[in-house]
Amino acid sequence: MTSFPTSYSRAPTLIFSQGSMNALGRTSYSLSRLNEQLATGLSILRPSDDPVRSATVSILDARLEHSGQILKNLEFAGNSLGVIDNALGDAKSLIDEALSIASEQLSSPSDAESRSGQATIIDSLISSLFNISNTESLVGYVFGGTNPTSPPVSEFGGGYRFTGERGGLTAILGAISDIPITLGADNAIGALSNRIEGMVDLDPDLTLNTQLSDLNGARDLGIALGTIEFSYAGGPTAQVDLSGADTIGDIADALEAALIEYETDNGVTILGPGGVGISGGSLSFDIAGGGNLDFTDQQGSYIGADLGLVQDPAVSFTTASNTGLDLDANLTWTTPITALQGLGGAALDEIQLSNNGQTFTIDLSGATTLGDIKSAIEAASEGIRVKISDDGTALNIFTETAGTRDLALSIGEVAGGNDTATLLGIRSYALDTPLSVFNDGRGIDIAEGSGVATENEDFSITLGDGFEITIDLSSDDIATVGTLITAINTQANAQLTAAGRPTTDFSVALSATSNGLEFTQDAALGASGPITISPEQSAAAEQLGLLDGDLSPGGNTLTSSDRASVRVNNLFTHLMDLAQALRSDDTIGIQIASENMKESLDELIQSQALVGGYARRVDEEVLRQEDKSVLDEAMRSQLRDLDYAQASSRFAQLQLQMQATMSVIAQTQTRTLLDFLG
Repeated sequence: MTSFPTSYSRAPTLIFSQGSMNALGRTSYSLSRLNEQLATGLSILRPSDDPVRSATVSILDARLEHSGQILKNLEFAGNSLGVIDNALGDAKSLIDEALSIASEQLSSPSDAESRSGQATIIDSLISSLFNISNTESLVGYVFGGTNPTSPPVSEFGGGYRFTGERGGLTAILGAISDIPITLGADNAIGALSNRIEGMVDLDPDLTLNTQLSDLNGARDLGIALGTIEFSYAGGPTAQVDLSGADTIGDIADALEAALIEYETDNGVTILGPGGVGISGGSLSFDIAGGGNLDFTDQQGSYIGADLGLVQDPAVSFTTASNTGLDLDANLTWTTPITALQGLGGAALDEIQLSNNGQTFTIDLSGATTLGDIKSAIEAASEGIRVKISDDGTALNIFTETAGTRDLALSIGEVAGGNDTATLLGIRSYALDTPLSVFNDGRGIDIAEGSGVATENEDFSITLGDGFEITIDLSSDDIATVGTLITAINTQANAQLTAAGRPTTDFSVALSATSNGLEFTQDAALGASGPITISPEQSAAAEQLGLLDGDLSPGGNTLTSSDRASVRVNNLFTHLMDLAQALRSDDTIGIQIASENMKESLDELIQSQALVGGYARRVDEEVLRQEDKSVLDEAMRSQLRDLDYAQASSRFAQLQLQMQATMSVIAQTQTRTLLDFLG
């Protein structure tokens, strides 16, 4: 029953009981929470304890987790860069040894047997380089570029094929995420040839499916989208919104719809049955009426100018002038063959491709798109890549396989093949091929600068009857294959005419099918003897492939060997050249291989220095991330961790408070005489 204890107040004992129990509960809860804090060492056990501090702690937790992952990434990066540095160092030691062998063979007399023995040592160095090129780290194959999951170099067709990607693998490394942690094709160990670059701008026409992103635009700044204005025959101005267009077909449809609406609104006739379409590389309009159609850009906008519709000075579209400016479309793999203006309307046929010691005839007559050409060439020979040039105008052909000259890549014509390789601009030995690319980029050396004419002669041509033609080349003569042919024919004609002989006695021309120069004498002269070529004051004859050329059965035509063939310029190529030169007892070949290795060695040293710089940046970033983590942990500790001294004092206080509460409760529940009086 409820009573009113006289010793304290006139409040009922029930109220005192409830108040005392509440106080005891609060103290027990505080003790329980503090006990949990002491057990966990945390002052914030749940977000509701302190929402502001909890939110800050969550941010710090995420930052610390991110920093922890970056530190792990940096550990992997440091390991990979360390492995690369060691691999490059091993490769450098290997090349130093090869150069020492080459130097010894060049500086002291050696017999063929001794050089053959040294070639065996070079073979072992090539095997060692192969193992180095497939070195692995924690992230994968360190020379695999952006794809380090598979070995980048493999033995293929008597050479070494590099299948790694260009560039290097990157990872989230904090402030240094731009540094690669693997090396790709652009280094001395693994490199792709980039010699056969398309010499012809294939200049594709527009199609209705041409993506706007594949256009350079009339201003060569791409295509902007938005609203343009137009008027007809001095009538009112209307607008057309092109912002939703993706293709040239979308642009044509939007313009045609706007023009038809303008015709209805203003009672005029603008378009004929052809409507808005394309002509070559431009937008075109079938203007049926006698007025002028004018497009204008809004202030600050160049949408119409990019589309070739707005010109400066202004030009109207009329019945007689109905096409805009060329929009300069880029090549894509879906570009139709029929759209390639660079072919001049000629049909494609067959080309001849030589690679890895094999020759293939590739039929391109059935190709309907540029992608079909790519597929046909890449399917013919492994180790070949077909790419569109960076400027989107031509085809480039890459080879992946390093090897000796007999394994080099070349592309030529097939008899009756409609000069297809030349049409596509991918013939490796053409009239516009620079002589600077001959002999793996060493070009042609000529005798020049001497005041004595005979000391400037580069080679001589002896006809069957003994008549000799001397050739003195200048730097302008060796710009391209075409300029060389012109110079030789000009000098030969002059000497033949001066001797009272017909100019038909001799001529030089580019071989129609073989990749070489054809030196031809009159058939009647062949009865006296074959045509021959001899070096004079320079190495031009040898470097042009005239000394090891093919002589026709009658001796009237000498075709030079192909010195414009393409090889991978890396250490595998140079070591294989050195081994071959040693086995052939070829002193000049040893010297050339040695010079090439020195150039690649410089690249190797530069790569090693670059990797060393990357490694230093990784070490610095590790220190920075560790310092950042320490600061974040300190801040999180201040916000989240428990102050044990304060908590212990509070715990003792709560214990005393509980004892006091229980004592008060006991006193309030004491019975008096009134409890027994009814």
